[in-house]
Amino acid sequence: MRPDRNRRVVESHTLARAAFRLAGVFGAVAAGWAIAVLVRGGSWWGPLHSFLAGSVFLAISGASQMFTITWAAAPAPPGRTTSLQRWTAAVGVAGILLGVASGIEWLVWLAGSLVVASLGLLGWSIASAVRASLLRRFDLSSRFYLTAFATAMVGVALGMVLGSGRAGDAYPTIRLVHAHLNLAGFVGLTIVGTLPTFLPTVAHHRAVSGREASVAWWASSLGVLTMAGALTGQHWLVGAGTLLVGAGASLVLGGIVLRLWAKGRNRSPFLQITAGTLWLIAWAAVDGVSLLVGGAAMHFAPWTGAVVLAGIGQVLAGSLGYLLPVLAGPPLSENSQRMTHRPWLPLVCANLAGAALPTGLTEVAIVLAAIWVGDFAVRIVRLRSSSAGDIGP
Repeated sequence: MRPDRNRRVVESHTLARAAFRLAGVFGAVAAGWAIAVLVRGGSWWGPLHSFLAGSVFLAISGASQMFTITWAAAPAPPGRTTSLQRWTAAVGVAGILLGVASGIEWLVWLAGSLVVASLGLLGWSIASAVRASLLRRFDLSSRFYLTAFATAMVGVALGMVLGSGRAGDAYPTIRLVHAHLNLAGFVGLTIVGTLPTFLPTVAHHRAVSGREASVAWWASSLGVLTMAGALTGQHWLVGAGTLLVGAGASLVLGGIVLRLWAKGRNRSPFLQITAGTLWLIAWAAVDGVSLLVGGAAMHFAPWTGAVVLAGIGQVLAGSLGYLLPVLAGPPLSENSQRMTHRPWLPLVCANLAGAALPTGLTEVAIVLAAIWVGDFAVRIVRLRSSSAGDIGP
C-alpha cells in the first residue's frame, strides 16, 4: 500500500471516529431524555431531535466524509476544517435543544445558524474531495449527499422558525414540510446515496448499481423540490414528494438485493441495513398516500416513531456494526464477531419494537427497544483496539 493511501485511510478513520464519539454522546442524551419522558411525562420532541439532529447528523458527517475519501480515492480535508464542521454541528444541536426547551428565542436562531453552517461545511468538504479525485465512481453518491445536505439546510431553517415561535398560523404547514425535508430528504437521500457502495461492501462484494441509481437520484431530487412546494399550503405536495423519495429508495435497494441476496443474507449488517431501509420505504408509502389523499398536516404519530426506531435506527446500527470494528483496528475478526454474533437478537427486537408502536403496544416496544439498545451498547464496550483511538476498552 502506498504511503499516500495509508495516510488517506488513517485520516478518514480518524475523522469518522471523532464524529461517531460525538454521535454517541447525543445518543446517550436521547436515551436519558426518553427515560425522563416515560417516567415524568412530557414531549417526545427532545429525545427525537437529540437522536436525529444530534446522533444521526453527526454519524452522517463522519461516514459521508470517510466514504468519499475512501471510494473516490480523494485526499482527506484539512483536519481543522473537519473539526470545525463537527463541533459546529455539536454546539449548534446542543444549543437548539436548550433553546427550544427553555424558550430562548435568540439561542434557537444562533444555534440553528450554526447547524446550517455545519451542513454547508460538510457539503464543501464532500464537493472538494470529489473535485480532487481522478476517479468518477463516487460522483453519483456525492450528488445524493450534496442534495441531502442542501435539503437539510432548508429543513433546519424551517425548524428555526418553528422553535422561535415565529411560525404563526403557518405552523402546521411549516412543521409538516420541516419534518419531511429532514426525515425523507436529508436522512433518506443520504441512505439511498450510500447503499450502492456500502451495502455491497458489508456483503463482502464489490459495488453494484445500474441505471436505477441514476433514475433514483432524479426522482428523489424532484421529490424534495415537490415537498418544499407545500409551503404554499398544498399539503398533498408533501405526500407526492415523499412517494418519489420512497420510489427512489425502492429502485436502489431492489437492484442491490436482487443481485446480492445470496451473499448478504447471512451477514447481520446487510440484513439490518436492508430491513431498516424497507421500513423507510414502507413509511414513505403509507405517509405519502395518506397526505396525497387527505392533504392534511399530520402530527407526530406512533408510525413516525416506528420508522425512526426500526428504520433509521436499524440502518445506523447495521452500519456501525460493520464500521466500528474497522475503525477500532486489530483484532478485526474478533471485533467483527463481537458486533455481529447473535444476529437474531437485534433483528427481532428492532423489528418487533417497530411493529408494536403503530399497533398501540407502546410498553412492549419500550422493553424491546431497551433490550436492543442495551445489547448494542454491550457490543461496543467489548470492542478491543490496539490503536490510540480506541472505540471501546
